[in-house]
Amino acid sequence: MSTAAATTPETAAAAESARAREQALVPAPPTPLESELLNPQYPVGARLPVEVDVAIPLREFRVRNLLALEPGTVVASQWGHGEDVPLGSRDVQLAWSEFEVAETRLAVRLTRLV
Repeated sequence: MSTAAATTPETAAAAESARAREQALVPAPPTPLESELLNPQYPVGARLPVEVDVAIPLREFRVRNLLALEPGTVVASQWGHGEDVPLGSRDVQLAWSEFEVAETRLAVRLTRLV
């Protein structure tokens, strides 16, 4: 009984492209997508885009407060200073994170995965 690897149009196209590249006089390096499709160590699903949410509870914050925000405004939250903030996608928590200033932007650094 022989086992055959499941092929999809993407993996078949990547394999065909790799074969054509090997036959060329000067082979070109594989594209990142081809490398992922041909190497089972890097599943394609690991590169799918995911929208993430970081939510901080704000006491009595209204739309008028949002409209009045200006650069440099500090808003008090109910979240303790220095505590990790949950990071999620829709209703699923993925990790814990912390806010950090990177140059002139506010960034979120992952501190641990759930």
